[in-house]
Amino acid sequence: MEPIIRMLTLTGRKGGLRRTEAKALNARQNIRLRWHPRDREGIIPIPALIDGAWYRGTGRTGPVALWDGARELFRTVGVQSWPDPQAYPKVRRRITGLKSERHVSSPGGTFAPAEIIAL
Repeated sequence: MEPIIRMLTLTGRKGGLRRTEAKALNARQNIRLRWHPRDREGIIPIPALIDGAWYRGTGRTGPVALWDGARELFRTVGVQSWPDPQAYPKVRRRITGLKSERHVSSPGGTFAPAEIIAL
């Protein structure tokens, strides 16, 4: 009977026993969220953010952003909706670039992180 119970405890754990970077990242995020819980809308506060981590949320230029802790802003890849005006008739490519957005709780902020994705 004991081997069956042991097998159930080993296989019944969420995520198994293996240590991975994703599990370590989620553990760090959960520790920070314990001390700085999400607000009513589910937005992660600034003190709970991890420098260099990618977050999914809502923003002006995109739904995924990288948190730059030194500057306290998010970096997103933005695509302009209008083609390049200098080469419009010849080239109709859209312009992409690295954009920055502040946290929604800071003045003028437009990105609201809801979930950590990767480090």
